[in-house]
Amino acid sequence: MAFGHWQIGLHIQQDSIVSVALTPGRAGWTLRRWWQMELPVGTLENGQLRMPQHLLTTLAPWRKSLPQYHRVRLAFPAARTLQKRLAQPAMKLREKELSGWLSHAMARELEMAAKDLRFDYTEDRLAPVYQVTAAQHKEVAELLTLAKSLRLNVAAITPDACALQSLIPFLNPPAQCLVWQDNAQWLWASRTGWGRQSCEEVSSLTQLASRLGLAEDEVILCSDKGGGFDPWYAVAQRHPPLPAQGERFAIAIGLALGGNL
Repeated sequence: MAFGHWQIGLHIQQDSIVSVALTPGRAGWTLRRWWQMELPVGTLENGQLRMPQHLLTTLAPWRKSLPQYHRVRLAFPAARTLQKRLAQPAMKLREKELSGWLSHAMARELEMAAKDLRFDYTEDRLAPVYQVTAAQHKEVAELLTLAKSLRLNVAAITPDACALQSLIPFLNPPAQCLVWQDNAQWLWASRTGWGRQSCEEVSSLTQLASRLGLAEDEVILCSDKGGGFDPWYAVAQRHPPLPAQGERFAIAIGLALGGNL
């Protein structure tokens, strides 16, 4: 990792965009800047980009404020991804062969052409299976096209819920699952997994904990209020003023700390 580079997390939300720039050092992470930008109504609908030009116009002034040396990690909506567990093939495959096998296996599962999918995978530590995350290629390509238009140095595209995993080491026991909420959904992450639940399906943090098979005190909500987890705690050196509603920046912070689809 280059110490002079700004590590930037960019989280596109339903009504706004939030971004955080950090740099690493011996004493921990240092906050360089944060941004919060309003989005025109209708730019996104249920995680889908409907008006790319509005997004480009909103981000253009932000781009001008970035230094030459930067790396950006973009959030991708977990609502637009699908996770599958696929049993490992009987024969050991080389990386390129494995990638092709997984691509076609996911295409069969989803009844889609392999060329229409973008996917990433990890090997399960406890069972002979692969954890595969897939998204539609065209939706990932839209983000990459936007990044190219803005001349961004993109390091990764990461499902938004997955980005919360970067904050798990900062939790105090017994908490082991971190949750972020907006008006439509709950995003959650633990050391071993991540996911999303709609607010229509789950009405409270207690109900979400039950769905995940966890005790209430093992699940904690991103919040700068008492009893919650303040995501800014992960940044060792931060300079006021910090934004109001600091929990809105949790995923951007998680992306900046490191994190890919």
